Amino acid sequence: MNNKKPKIIIASSLVVLALFGVMAAQTYSNNLKADSVKRASSDSSEDATVAGASRPYTKDSFDGSITYDGVRYEPNSHIDTALFLGIDSSDQEREGVGITEGGRSDTIILFVIDNDKKLITPLEINRDTMVDVDIYDNDGNYLAKGTEQLTMQYAYGNTPQKASNLTREKVSDILGRKRIGSVISLTMDGIEPIVDSIGGVTLKLASDETDLDPSYVEGTTIHLDGTAAKAFVHNRDVTVRGSNISRMSRQTQFMLAMFQTIQSQGGSIVETMEDAAGDFLYEDIDADSVDHLTHYDYSGEVLNLPGENVETGIHDEFYLDDDKLTQLILDLFYTRS
Repeated sequence: MNNKKPKIIIASSLVVLALFGVMAAQTYSNNLKADSVKRASSDSSEDATVAGASRPYTKDSFDGSITYDGVRYEPNSHIDTALFLGIDSSDQEREGVGITEGGRSDTIILFVIDNDKKLITPLEINRDTMVDVDIYDNDGNYLAKGTEQLTMQYAYGNTPQKASNLTREKVSDILGRKRIGSVISLTMDGIEPIVDSIGGVTLKLASDETDLDPSYVEGTTIHLDGTAAKAFVHNRDVTVRGSNISRMSRQTQFMLAMFQTIQSQGGSIVETMEDAAGDFLYEDIDADSVDHLTHYDYSGEVLNLPGENVETGIHDEFYLDDDKLTQLILDLFYTRS
């Protein structure tokens, strides 16, 4: 599929240097906040940290096995993964280096595909997870590394392909360098044509969403056309701290309902998205994963990354609990020797 190529306008060297100085200052501030959270939590059993910090296990680089608490775990060869990214902006042109450029990944869902059980389990990944983001300029030159929300990693790719792959690598880092087999990114403007092409999406609300619409009472079955679906997955009250966590649950519920609607109509999930979304879609996915996403059952269980949401400054920050994350990684991707 031909993807729309973003226009790249190279800023003058003075502008780039000025912006880089602002980023460096923000990075320093973020690092101080991250260190503060880790120090504050160091005496508790639930130690929240920046993703990519030292892990409480050792990994054998030759066979991929892990030793944790004296026990050896082997990689589960039956597990594949597909990462879905929902991008907040359809205009991915870049005119400078910074947080307003290129769009951000508002929705981050890893679909864990168990080929033995023929079952897919979604793992919600909080966009506000604090990671060591790799910062690049418009020419794709690496500039620096700084602690920012995971959502920001997408903004530093100068094409949808680069941005998607940077985010894929960062999610891999979070999950102990677990290889992410496929990635699909869809801008918000791609939601409407997809949903309308399948006649809308029906779902039963798992939580109260009356802040979006007075009729969205928990337990109510609603039918969303394209316009309503876009609002359902994108809107939130940014003045309410932690509102991204409830929106994240909405996004996963909607994605599962949309995938199951396409399945019930006998269509291929990826091909349906390709045909309807066009240039709003970027994909790097193999034929087997396309088939599995279309034909496997979806688990009723939705997993979340363990950690602590911290309300600091303007934006929320989510810090991972390494011990609980390690157990989640072992459960999902490994078998005990």
